Amino acid sequence: MTVRFYRNNSMERTHHNFLEKLASLSDNFPNLGIRLSLAAKELQNAGTPPSESLLEELMAYCKNFANLKDQGLKLAQTSQVSTGAILSFTDLENLIKAVTKTTASSTSQPALDILNQILAIAHQEQPEFPPLQSVKTQAQQLYQIISQAKSEKLPDDAQALIEDRHPLSAVLKLVKQGKNLDDEQWLELEEKVNATFGKKLTLAISRGKLTIPNDSLSTISRIKLPALEELEQTKNIASQATNLQKSTTTNLPPLIVVPSGGGEPNQTPIDDPDIIILEEPTPAKPLEEIIIVPGVETPQNSPKIERPNIMFGETTNKPSGISVGLKVIVHIQNMGDRSFAAGEYAGTRGQGFRVEAFQINIEPPIPGLNLEYMANVGGVGDTPWLQAGKLAGERGRARRLEGFAMRLTGSQAGSYDICYTAHVQNMGDSAVYRNGQYCGTRNKSLRVEGMKVWIERKS
Repeated sequence: MTVRFYRNNSMERTHHNFLEKLASLSDNFPNLGIRLSLAAKELQNAGTPPSESLLEELMAYCKNFANLKDQGLKLAQTSQVSTGAILSFTDLENLIKAVTKTTASSTSQPALDILNQILAIAHQEQPEFPPLQSVKTQAQQLYQIISQAKSEKLPDDAQALIEDRHPLSAVLKLVKQGKNLDDEQWLELEEKVNATFGKKLTLAISRGKLTIPNDSLSTISRIKLPALEELEQTKNIASQATNLQKSTTTNLPPLIVVPSGGGEPNQTPIDDPDIIILEEPTPAKPLEEIIIVPGVETPQNSPKIERPNIMFGETTNKPSGISVGLKVIVHIQNMGDRSFAAGEYAGTRGQGFRVEAFQINIEPPIPGLNLEYMANVGGVGDTPWLQAGKLAGERGRARRLEGFAMRLTGSQAGSYDICYTAHVQNMGDSAVYRNGQYCGTRNKSLRVEGMKVWIERKS
């Protein structure tokens, strides 16, 4: 037992050290990429070579990346985590998450798995069925208590969940196994549920109104990262209904191609989202290229996989009729706070980065018009309705937003509509929601990756 304790402490220190180095790498590479782009532009326009300090910084980044890659692969081998190709920062981040989850010896996980299933229960006809909301409220509170407990000893309620002695366990068992229970078992569970949550809940269960979506049931905790050969078998990823959020072969840093003087008249244009052409080539001249790439070798016949790029402030299909100015601040995983205007896309697509918090103000102010909003935070649940300017969500707690709603207040609220959409993991862009409608998911562990908000005057 003592040996295991020291081993766990050693593993935790190793993971912590790896995460610190990973965070440092994360802080450096976006800025380095921008400076390399500017240096490439200067090289093209004036023939100015990159500064020695920039080249040294690039070499240092490549060296640090290689060291972290080796360290990550050793951690994966120790933890028996399967890995694919590690070619990018995102691959390293996926790897350490998989290692951390696989090696965690948390005794509370079985209880948390049970609570996740309870939180996934849905009423087929009434999404806000009050007796079920009472069950979920208690489950959310218990989830928070268990997940934040620092002691190795399980709370009594968690132990009762695992041993099927808790009223919440009785609810789950009736929903999942009701048809297979004998009369004596049913009556015993029904009595326990009635005493805690009331007869309306057991009546809904007995009529088959409460169900659990198949994709929300507890899954095997072992995490396996996709191998390269698995990705090679994937066809037309971009057109599939379910979008892959991360790929171990496609998150390469973009190539920076600097044409030095045009191209052949019939040359096929480059169509690759990972290649940035700084200037359009002019025809009738031979094309010579200067390519600046990180020190990472890629396979010769790697499959071409479409991957959407980061889209900060993207205004494609910007809604018409916007009449009210907004300042939207979104806190994005690994990127921090970013500011956007009304109708701009606030977030990323296809990068696997979660939105963790947001706040919105009407700017410039309009007399008699204000707004408020709420959010659903992973592992916590719904926030209360918050006034404009207050933060919905949490910074620095690594918790995803799973959904949100917004509504207008004030004497002029009836003259306007507030509209909003979200880009949700595995689901893509949502429909447009308005005036307090909930946008996103609940209890499905799906992150919001971006949002778009605007206010229109009613016609």
